[in-house]
Amino acid sequence: MLTVLFAGGGTGGHIYPNAAVVERLRERRPDVRVHFLVSDRPGDAQTMDKYGLPFTASPVQPLPSPTRPWRAFGFLASWRRGVAQATALMRTTPVGVVVATGGFVSGPAIVAADRLGLPRALVNLDAVPGKANRRLARLAEPIFSTYQTPVLPGARRIGLPLRRVSLMDGTRDDALHRLGLDPTRKLLFVTGATHGAESVIRTMMALVSSSDAARHLEGWQVFHQCGTFDPQQLDQHYRRAGVSAKVVAYCDVMGLAWGAADLAISRAGAGSVAEAWANATPTLFLPNPYHRDQHQKHNAQPLVDAGGAVIVPDLIDAERNVEAVGPTLFALMDDDARRSSMRNALKQTRPPDGADVVAAWIDQTLG
Repeated sequence: MLTVLFAGGGTGGHIYPNAAVVERLRERRPDVRVHFLVSDRPGDAQTMDKYGLPFTASPVQPLPSPTRPWRAFGFLASWRRGVAQATALMRTTPVGVVVATGGFVSGPAIVAADRLGLPRALVNLDAVPGKANRRLARLAEPIFSTYQTPVLPGARRIGLPLRRVSLMDGTRDDALHRLGLDPTRKLLFVTGATHGAESVIRTMMALVSSSDAARHLEGWQVFHQCGTFDPQQLDQHYRRAGVSAKVVAYCDVMGLAWGAADLAISRAGAGSVAEAWANATPTLFLPNPYHRDQHQKHNAQPLVDAGGAVIVPDLIDAERNVEAVGPTLFALMDDDARRSSMRNALKQTRPPDGADVVAAWIDQTLG
């Protein structure tokens, strides 16, 4: 029996869409064999261990920045090892179909599949395709994209593949109960995705300690997913500020958190944006300020255009962010009618989940 190889890693944002496709594929083919090609970063291994799916860690490294040309030699060496490894994996497993969700791990997989003549699909997740995707597009067919972009003119538009656990299941009261939260309070959900986003965390710590916070937070509670940041430190800060809050490092039921939230603060990675849209959660996005192409801002823009979200630049410094973020956040928390309008706008415009579309292509390709 042939194996389906899913390539993508470096962050959970490249792995989770592949996991979503596996869910739908197994609904079509319960006995399908799958294998993942991820990066050698520790976080990828932890994610794969959680899913219990077979995987191989690729030695390939990200494309070096033009400002650090001396890293090119190390990248080229890792690239050759990565392509050789992917080629051997496809021959020995054996692989029948390759699906890549972009990023540096996808490169060796697509190139090896092309050399071996294997069916291969590229799934573009961001509004601004990265360097790897732009270069790999000529070697992949079909190309699925969660955003329309002139860089990938022949791509088929789909919703970002989302895991079932990323979608709200049941009522809001039930979700609050399962999360261990108070059903009588409104919920502010804060997430910086897998790594927590320390500038978002520091901003929240400064905001809840500000002079205006108590008045606006009355009747609210916070559910904060902080990633690699110390949950105990953050929890103690909320307690000292007198804020009802629950802090977790990771949340395995993101659909419940998004679905139960009256308002969210989030980074604007493709996965987070898709989850906010799919669950129709009014959201204040703080795009990652360290990306030169500002692709996270472009990721969230369709939700802003639909009337369901707001973008505020992350100024990195917590005190400056209090001045920039605070007025917008508190205005949203105080305006029930506006949040309701935002939620309705998201419900009317959200795209379908693309996991089943990609799974259907794999199913057809396997025959």
